Amino acid sequence: MKKLFLCVSALLVLTAFGAFATGGKEAPAAAGKRPIKNNTITIAWIPKALNNPVFEVGREGALKKAQELTAKGPYKVEVLYVGSVASDIAEQARVVEDVIAKGVDAIGISCNEPTGAVDPIQKALKAGIEVMTWDSDSPNSGRFTYLGVDNYEGGKAAADLLVRAMGTSGKVALLTGVPGAFNLEERIRGFKDGVKGYPGIQIVKTVACNDDINQGVQVVEETMQSNPDLNGWFFVGLWPLFANRGSMQTWEAATKSGAVKTVAFDTLPVELDYMKDGYLSGLVGQKYWGWGYDTVQMIYDKMVNGKTFDSFTNSGMDLVTPKNVDVMAQMWTANDFTKTLPPAY
Repeated sequence: MKKLFLCVSALLVLTAFGAFATGGKEAPAAAGKRPIKNNTITIAWIPKALNNPVFEVGREGALKKAQELTAKGPYKVEVLYVGSVASDIAEQARVVEDVIAKGVDAIGISCNEPTGAVDPIQKALKAGIEVMTWDSDSPNSGRFTYLGVDNYEGGKAAADLLVRAMGTSGKVALLTGVPGAFNLEERIRGFKDGVKGYPGIQIVKTVACNDDINQGVQVVEETMQSNPDLNGWFFVGLWPLFANRGSMQTWEAATKSGAVKTVAFDTLPVELDYMKDGYLSGLVGQKYWGWGYDTVQMIYDKMVNGKTFDSFTNSGMDLVTPKNVDVMAQMWTANDFTKTLPPAY
């Protein structure tokens, strides 16, 4: 999947069907609803950044749902996939302002930072644009719902996986992405609460990579070298695992030998390969396809059918260990995530 990101421009815009249009006749709208121009609903689907493969899966889900809804009618549904290369809230705010100017009907966004996302989201709401968040929330922005894994519970699940692999004592380090990102902070909070019951476990360091693969490799290796007695890692995201094998020689040697146990968020094929080869002990997976597929459906239901949603829509999560990793790998091969994943332990 890394090949998808070798050629990324500063701003990528993809539409599900045809060119984006805002002029023309308006379809009648339900009471209190924004008129639908040209019988077309245009949804801006905005990830944190364009250099993260998990968002490509969500994009494909969004385009698939748009295709299905268009075929069903009566409205044509278009998806704009827009974002900046780097995970930066200022850049993301500019992307939001750009799609507001284009006159989109709705926005689904994974927020780089909860507070910084409030102003651009509220600008969209004032313009009559429906907004929901997915993957990473901005709770005080006024969005109509947040779709995603319960990151706090995901962090606790990661703690349980690590304890099962490492034992009830040892020194642990954490790797995060952009400091302050709501979803990542919740995972860390859940993990820390999850190990509170084990006084023998000591979190010695938390390092950040700003969602950058190479920086992730660097800080993991530096932490390994400065803490030779480390027993465990919690990768709050999978960033350094996208680097070529051999890039994290110290970590790879320690995990392969069993001296260090590592649990990570996400269940992408690259991680499944690492697990099969003995480098990872547990994975906490999100519903990547649903970030796009379900978001488009939820926005459509709100705009067309007047459906209401709770503030939080729990997407659920997958737990993967060597016991069920082969089944998850088969799901990726078949691009079919409808099967029931066997228990992780």
